[in-house]
Amino acid sequence: MLTLVEDEHSQALRQQLEAAFCVFDFVRLAVEPGVEVNQALHRQGLQHLYQHLMARRREAWKKLRQDPRYADVGEPQMRWEPERALPERLSPQQVRQLVCEDPEQQDWALYRAFCQPPYGLHFPGGAEQARQVYGQWLDLLGLDLQQQPQVINWVGDLELDCQAPAMGPHLLPWSEYFDEGLEWWGVWCLTVWNPVRRTLSVLAASATD
Repeated sequence: MLTLVEDEHSQALRQQLEAAFCVFDFVRLAVEPGVEVNQALHRQGLQHLYQHLMARRREAWKKLRQDPRYADVGEPQMRWEPERALPERLSPQQVRQLVCEDPEQQDWALYRAFCQPPYGLHFPGGAEQARQVYGQWLDLLGLDLQQQPQVINWVGDLELDCQAPAMGPHLLPWSEYFDEGLEWWGVWCLTVWNPVRRTLSVLAASATD
């Protein structure tokens, strides 16, 4: 029902973002014709993101083990329980706020998070290049307002440690992927359904200094 789309454009953009220290992870998936796009399908998208994250961690682990000093490092593991995630569908107005290129915006400020990772964003062309690449990234994800994308937020109930009391075991986030971002920078996890392109994209971020 869902097929990973990772063409040359996707790979080039991903490499460009990594080189600039952007902290967002993402996958783009094609949805087969006739498949109902419901909350269950969005959750399947989260599983594809998990597979992407773990593949990258295993690749880094294999490279690390080539150094004899780290030969005994165990294979990476990550708790991932999307069935515990509480979905929140964004309204059309919230989606417009989400993609707005205003770094001062406080609510649903995807552009601000994109441009202000913990160690800063480092494009050779500065702010202008960052704006251009941000637009390319939105287009890749299917966040084109004219095509009326539907967006679900999967971490709207998670609070930063500095803003919330100590969490008990029953209040742990649904994945330890979010532990670092909850310290202070923040966390993101969105699924984006574009009905015109029939793509389901998943983006996430969690980082600390």
